[in-house]
Amino acid sequence: MTGLEATRAALRELEGQPFTAIGRAATLVWLTFGDDVSWVDHHGEHTVRPEMSLHLQCRWRLLNGVSAMVQEGDLYVPGARAGAGFEAGGDIGTSRFDDRVETVTQLIAADAPVVDHVRIGDEFDLQLMLSSGMFLEVFPAGRPEWEDWRFLSSGEERSHYVVENGSVFKA
Repeated sequence: MTGLEATRAALRELEGQPFTAIGRAATLVWLTFGDDVSWVDHHGEHTVRPEMSLHLQCRWRLLNGVSAMVQEGDLYVPGARAGAGFEAGGDIGTSRFDDRVETVTQLIAADAPVVDHVRIGDEFDLQLMLSSGMFLEVFPAGRPEWEDWRFLSSGEERSHYVVENGSVFKA
């Protein structure tokens, strides 16, 4: 099985799973899916984390119908609560991304969207179609030594699939 085929098979796990949250850590955007699962972290502490998640560090957009609700560029634009010293990837709540994610979070709570279909193109471009009419598009940049996106799945013997520079590797 090629890396592309293995990645397609792994991401099929998302189909039928609820889309539960979106947020960011600096300029890395994360989306979570499925139930929360128990986990023991690297300090030996018991915690919970999402069953599956996508981490995005390339161009992407989340649409509702034909309207962009939030997209990668919003991380770099000051939001309503940004101060004079706005810095992309700075404090949560200061970018236009943070403003727009509030609306997405409300829709997730109201509609409980589920992943209907996952499509991965030959260049690892990614599309998730959701039951609520939302649609995620991910456009890898293919930059050397730069991670475009990553799929993480909790559980025993599950690998992370990392897309970087037009190829994939398991971590």
